[in-house]
Amino acid sequence: MVSLENGLTDRRTNEMNRWGRTHIYPKMRNLLKRKKSRVLDLVNHGLAIVDDELDSSDDPLERLRHIQQISQQSYSIVSINASTSTEQAVIDLGSALKDLSSAPFLYFTDRMVGKHTYQEVLNFWRVEERNFQRRWKILDKSTLDEITLGIGALVASQFLYILDSPKVFNEFTQLARSYGLAVKLADNLCDYREDIQKGYINVPQKDIHHVSGISIEDNRVVQINPIGLALSTEYMDKEYQSIEQAFSSADRLMLITRARRPIWSRKSDERLCLFGQFCHSWLNQAREFVGGETKFPNQQL
Repeated sequence: MVSLENGLTDRRTNEMNRWGRTHIYPKMRNLLKRKKSRVLDLVNHGLAIVDDELDSSDDPLERLRHIQQISQQSYSIVSINASTSTEQAVIDLGSALKDLSSAPFLYFTDRMVGKHTYQEVLNFWRVEERNFQRRWKILDKSTLDEITLGIGALVASQFLYILDSPKVFNEFTQLARSYGLAVKLADNLCDYREDIQKGYINVPQKDIHHVSGISIEDNRVVQINPIGLALSTEYMDKEYQSIEQAFSSADRLMLITRARRPIWSRKSDERLCLFGQFCHSWLNQAREFVGGETKFPNQQL
């Protein structure tokens, strides 16, 4: 666990500490048995290490394809030598998920968690391929919403498979989609400057006039003035309202999900509560971000 934490960027570590994720995470982990807690470490910290490396890569698509290949080989019990800490995290995750999915039949829940979580990791990386292909492009709202929901839902489902295996699959899917979307919307708003500078424009075509500090040609960003990057007050307030609504919708689903758990399933209920708190740290982050952000008046755009 220590080596995984040391592999995170300082920026990510500081953010996790500031918004309480470092405080909530161990509580989730302590409610899991050893094999599942290890998988949770690798999903939470290991995949964050992968994400940080891809963000800083000159060719993220090529690097991602290499990561996917390593993951598939490790899950298939092919012996691989890691050349970086990122590759080691991917190998360890593939091996840990294979170990779960190969559990004796009596532990069929573990087997399901291993198989489904592995598939969701692969699905997430497929969406990420599409995400990397959109660099510098300004997308229409429906396309951007599809990518945003896809990324958020797949990350949330990885956590939920480990923390609370689905009792009603449609309920599980809706919970992952709801919290995943809410968290991703908050993350996009708080990180809009960093994302734009890396080439990921999370503002749709119809609203792009609310962004200052960029030059656009043929729906592509061709130049950025980092100092001038800002969002209008109108757009930021509208996005924050959408984030609050998304979290409210997810919280309603959470109440229904918890109500369906048997009264003797105390640990399951605790894990769900902690998952909700973990997600809400992004809402708290967005709230403070909007309150402290310097915005351009609408008329200046």
